[in-house]
Amino acid sequence: MATSDPREKTVRQLFARLSARDFDAMAALLAEDVVFDLRYAPEMLPMPTEGRDAVRALVGDVIGGMFEPFAIEVVDVYLGADPDLVFAEYHSEGTVKHNGNRYTNDYIGLFRVDDTGIRVWREYHDPERATKALAG
Repeated sequence: MATSDPREKTVRQLFARLSARDFDAMAALLAEDVVFDLRYAPEMLPMPTEGRDAVRALVGDVIGGMFEPFAIEVVDVYLGADPDLVFAEYHSEGTVKHNGNRYTNDYIGLFRVDDTGIRVWREYHDPERATKALAG
């Protein structure tokens, strides 16, 4: 259930914009010096990725370049005791462009959100699901 907390609203907007493939609007929610860290990322993805433009390019290349369609839905949000800390559970569904395989995954994200935007986005997912869907 969504709350009126601005941190939660920002995280929910991030994924709504990502699902809409509006990568510029997604990037507008990020702080200029954001750090994105996809734990268990394949070697081809530089981690952590730092800076709004770099994160926008990475997400646009991966989501925009590899999946059609792709949607990611927030399942639940947990507000941390720290004033900028948010944890979120989310789920993705999509189709891999190059092979037509279905891709689904579940994620846990740690976010640091302040008045400059999302400063930290650390994401944990099942890399085996991704590897299996992208193979072939």
